[in-house]
Amino acid sequence: MGIRKPEVLEIARKTYAINEFGMVTCYLLIGEERGLLIDCGTGMYNIREIADELCDLPYDVVITHADFDHYCSMDMWDEVWLHPADWHMMEPEYQERAREMFKDYPAMMVKPGTFDAYDITPDQMRYPEKMPKFLPLADGHVFDLGGRKVDVIHTPGHSAGEVVLIDPSVRILFSGDACNTNLILVRELVGNGKGVSVNTALKGLLKIKAREKDFDRNFNGHIGYGGSTVHRSVPEEVMDEAIEILTRILKGTAEVEKFPVFDGIYGEWSTVKLGYTRISFDPERLIDEGEEPAV
Repeated sequence: MGIRKPEVLEIARKTYAINEFGMVTCYLLIGEERGLLIDCGTGMYNIREIADELCDLPYDVVITHADFDHYCSMDMWDEVWLHPADWHMMEPEYQERAREMFKDYPAMMVKPGTFDAYDITPDQMRYPEKMPKFLPLADGHVFDLGGRKVDVIHTPGHSAGEVVLIDPSVRILFSGDACNTNLILVRELVGNGKGVSVNTALKGLLKIKAREKDFDRNFNGHIGYGGSTVHRSVPEEVMDEAIEILTRILKGTAEVEKFPVFDGIYGEWSTVKLGYTRISFDPERLIDEGEEPAV
């Protein structure tokens, strides 16, 4: 019999990682006056039930980026924070295409062992039945929780509206999918045409790098991935490796290979690997016209 409820790990004082069956990890931060839920999962489980159990204060919900595995429970709240650059991904036409394209995602997780570790089925994944009100998340926004403040940094790369959050009080970077070992720079996967260039992605990572004095650990949106029993922060080398990879791509010195993204479900992408880190990108989207070069 597998586990039927997401695992909750206290990774710092009043700071909880909620591992939703190896699909995605949400984070709940609790201050003296308010809480903050970072991402709300795939809908495989009622994440609001867990958040309400852990936090008896009012709390905000912020979505790091508009990928379905980070937002599918958002209709359980009346309003959520999301960067406007990703709002188009919530439009009905986009949602219809995205759901068709990603329909095999839950079953794909069988390979890492999710269905051995957890008592779940692919059909548990749900999509929002209605859209909440989207509050415009912006670069530099600060969530004041009372006794702890959480900073928002807009870091376009994995998506145009990707954000990371830094909580200096516990010295943690919450990076969503912006800075991980398998960074995918989203191109026109479902016809949105609003991905970002390699140059823009590098600028985003450099913004995070500029704040590294404020954090010691990087927790992304997928700790305890699949059926893994290891729940840890991203290796500290990853940020510098990602910056180096993107720099080499722009300078034309990277060793590029083809990589089957998500086991080839979405085709083979141009990829560069260094150390722990792999970045998949669109070779036709290195730097946009009129964009200031990052290097």
